[in-house]
Amino acid sequence: MLEEHYYWVELFLEECSIQLSEYENNRDLLNKNILERHLDDLMYLVDKSKDITALQALVVLILQVGARLPNNLKKKVLRSLNWIEDDNKYHWSPYVINIRKRHLEDFKNKILNHKTSLKAFLLNLKIFYDKDLKHSIIGVEQLNSFIKEKKCAHINYINLDTCGLMSIPKIITKFPNLTSLSLDNNYLTSLPDFIDNLCNLKKLYLMNNRIEYISPNIGCLSNLERIYLSYNQIKTLPLSLRYLTNLRQLYLDNNNLKDVPDIFNNLKLSYFNLRNNPIMKIPDSLKELPNLKGIYSNFN
Repeated sequence: MLEEHYYWVELFLEECSIQLSEYENNRDLLNKNILERHLDDLMYLVDKSKDITALQALVVLILQVGARLPNNLKKKVLRSLNWIEDDNKYHWSPYVINIRKRHLEDFKNKILNHKTSLKAFLLNLKIFYDKDLKHSIIGVEQLNSFIKEKKCAHINYINLDTCGLMSIPKIITKFPNLTSLSLDNNYLTSLPDFIDNLCNLKKLYLMNNRIEYISPNIGCLSNLERIYLSYNQIKTLPLSLRYLTNLRQLYLDNNNLKDVPDIFNNLKLSYFNLRNNPIMKIPDSLKELPNLKGIYSNFN
């Protein structure tokens, strides 16, 4: 979303008696029932504003909570997502046009396939320039195509967000130079043992899944710098995390952690998010890390 979208999201949340700062820490504060209860008022704000970004921001929230999408709203937002070549409103750089078009196409598909009570999340490519697409795989169909054609060596980024996956495809291990892997917004329940084959991995995105189990083999990924595990069902952490000596950022907010092992002495962590977990105590080793700028937890 653009900055203008976030402005409207904040207004819509306030209309639902939710503060943006609280929502950013816990997305579950907004659900289908709450949004539908305020939907008429929110649509009134959109109509009054005559702002396309307000319209789009409201539909994003509807998709994320699985709320009812009125037909008139659906038609309006689909019209707003047509790419206009001579539209200079945002002065798009030629380097980002293809990225922007891909986001718009994904947004359209999510709207057309929307069903009430089923949550849907927009694709977050996590890349900013179309030249990066040459070294990337987006979606399961493209993944299978590259495997079939044996075009694996030059790929360093795979994005399988919102693909309805129940497990991580083992074929990702056929990409020896993979440095970034994103599997946000799926139905994964575990991080499997074969993850240790991705020895060059630096960024791992697994947010908003159903993960309960993390294989101890994650400790073999010595190049990992960032791990995103927010909004899962993790109860325990493997002790092998102690071997991730290049780890800078670890996101574990909104899980079921009751205890965090005291294993962080040798890590280079600068950011650690533990918010919204039933943790009783923060490990002493975390408090002593020289590069740690902040531990974000319910104790702060």
